[in-house]
Amino acid sequence: MELVLSFLAGALRPCGPDESQALARRLGEAMVRCREAWPEIALSGDVFARHLGERIPPRLTLAEGLDALRVEDLYLARACLEGERPALEALQRAILQPVTRALRRVDRSEAFADEVLQLTRMRLLVGSTRQGPRLAEYEGRGALRRWVEAIAVGMALSLKRAPVRTTSLDDAPLVSDLHGADPELALIQQRYRPAFRAAFAEALALLSPRDRNLLRLSLVQGLGVESLGTLHQVHASTVSRWLARARQALLEGTREGLSRRLTLDTAQLDSLLRVMDASLAVSLSSLLDEG
Repeated sequence: MELVLSFLAGALRPCGPDESQALARRLGEAMVRCREAWPEIALSGDVFARHLGERIPPRLTLAEGLDALRVEDLYLARACLEGERPALEALQRAILQPVTRALRRVDRSEAFADEVLQLTRMRLLVGSTRQGPRLAEYEGRGALRRWVEAIAVGMALSLKRAPVRTTSLDDAPLVSDLHGADPELALIQQRYRPAFRAAFAEALALLSPRDRNLLRLSLVQGLGVESLGTLHQVHASTVSRWLARARQALLEGTREGLSRRLTLDTAQLDSLLRVMDASLAVSLSSLLDEG
């Protein structure tokens, strides 16, 4: 009867003895189906029962509402929100990867599909500065795969409709740092600002979708390595290494782009890049923040 009590706590409704017995049977059957569908996932029965209760439509009886829910999909969604690694792997394999076919109807580029999937995964599991994890909003009324596909396709269409972003770096903090470090370098940066902006944007575009999103989440949205590790199903130390490599690749790419565009000596380029490294979050905020 513990499952029934947790379910009722979520539904915020009482029930009589006869209805309680019927609910106990239905909840037990639901748990069996869920564990058969996702044998690798071990979600607490009480946590899941409460989650189901919270999703019962008020117009239906408790039994009718429970019967109407996609319990297997809700089980996976709840386990993902709990941070269960097997659930996160199942979400990627069974829900996100099949969405690629729908994304190819928007843009056939593999890189575009990869980037949209990364962003969708972020929205599902982490959310944004204005909204919590989207998986918490899944009510179990329709198939989880179709629900996620709608989110991903909507995001893909928004990206395609968005005007091409011009590279508008916020240079003020960078120029301030340069003035403090070397007035000559500040003059160089101001004089060749278009080349500097173009080199930075070019280097950013050459990063993989994963690296761009890691930098976005870390430097723009302020997520820590623990949260990023949960998102990518890896240890925090692995995320730290990924971030370090992405940052280094961005700086080296910018240096290469500047060397092609400007007639600066090695010492000037290295000094400019050292200051840029310190102001990287500011530059990325201008290029990566989705608003």
